[in-house]
Amino acid sequence: MPTLLPLLALEVPVVDIDNTVFLQAAIFLLLMLVLNYLLFKPWLEVRDRRAARIGGAHEEAVLLRAAADERAADYAERLAKARDAAMSLRSDSRREAEAEETEIVSVARREATTALDEAKAKVASEVEAARAQLGDRVDALATDITQQVLGRSA
Repeated sequence: MPTLLPLLALEVPVVDIDNTVFLQAAIFLLLMLVLNYLLFKPWLEVRDRRAARIGGAHEEAVLLRAAADERAADYAERLAKARDAAMSLRSDSRREAEAEETEIVSVARREATTALDEAKAKVASEVEAARAQLGDRVDALATDITQQVLGRSA
């Protein structure tokens, strides 16, 4: 069996550098130029346009969100003002109603007091008139009662 050592001693280079290197470099550069125009540039342009659209959409979303926040703050402010105005109007209406109620109650009390005083005066005058009328007739009534009780005329 022959030994493998002499074969291993003859090392064959993996890459042989000769004049074909220049041809390979030229093919590589030509391929890079062709691929650059046909593949890389269009792909990079599409990627840049996509990034611009995404970035633009992102910026638009940020602007819309800021506008929405501003509108929400404006709405909250207007709502608070309207709530304050309603509370003020309600308290003013309540005060006016209480004042009107107080006025109505005081007028009713005055009228009731006046009517009561008039009724008392009328009753007192009627009592006096009845007393005066009965005062004149007391003697005649007393005589009639005694005649009816005793059964004889006095």
